[in-house]
Amino acid sequence: MNNAPAVERLRSALSSSGLSPGTFLGLGSSPAIEVAALAGCEWVVLDLEHGGGTLDDVGSSVQAANAAEIGLIVRVPQPERAVVGWVLDQGVAGVMLPRIESLDHAREASSWFDYPPSGQRGVASYTRSAGWGAHSVRDTSRGVCMVQIETTGALEAVGDIAAVPGVDSVFLGPLDLSFALGVPEDFDHKDFIVAMKHFVRGAQKAGIPAGSLISDPARIASMQAYGLDFLALGSDALALRRALTDQVAEVAALGKGRS
Repeated sequence: MNNAPAVERLRSALSSSGLSPGTFLGLGSSPAIEVAALAGCEWVVLDLEHGGGTLDDVGSSVQAANAAEIGLIVRVPQPERAVVGWVLDQGVAGVMLPRIESLDHAREASSWFDYPPSGQRGVASYTRSAGWGAHSVRDTSRGVCMVQIETTGALEAVGDIAAVPGVDSVFLGPLDLSFALGVPEDFDHKDFIVAMKHFVRGAQKAGIPAGSLISDPARIASMQAYGLDFLALGSDALALRRALTDQVAEVAALGKGRS
């Protein structure tokens, strides 16, 4: 096995024309990857920061994503060299780095994606990303480095962060950033709108894809208007709850109609 097809599939999706759709996986269920692919998502984010999955779920998620031919990004619990390297060894297409605070932090974190002498990634030949030793690690494709912008420090430096060699894309965490800006969950506040425009401009100037997340489908058009390249459409848990809530409400309404 070679991770190159998965990596190239993700890179192509994030940089394609139009708004590339994906979703977060918070339930830690590999079959949810297949469902997301069947729904038309082009990539998924296995969320190990806030979701119910763990590092133990990465291997099965890689297998499911490869079978479904969908890009798998793993959001690590926190940006650490050993964790990022281990996740990359499992053959994921990309890694999302939360809580990046500054330009220097982004430079350090991006170096974890490359082997020495250009980076700090540990080298092992018996990993899934190296085909279990079937080919040299030098033939392993570098996973997509996705830096999350969710603090005021990262927002101020977003243009410089996006221009760091090895940073492939940036992702704005709307909830965290709205709290950091002092306008929690107010995505129509002028300060948040200014921040979003600044974020997109920084990515565009550096020539890399920019993405974000919504929980309300009504915000898809406005997010597209900002000029985003990819958008996470909520999560598997949100989709399940909403679909069941709507159907339960229909059942309840029919029941009341009979009484």
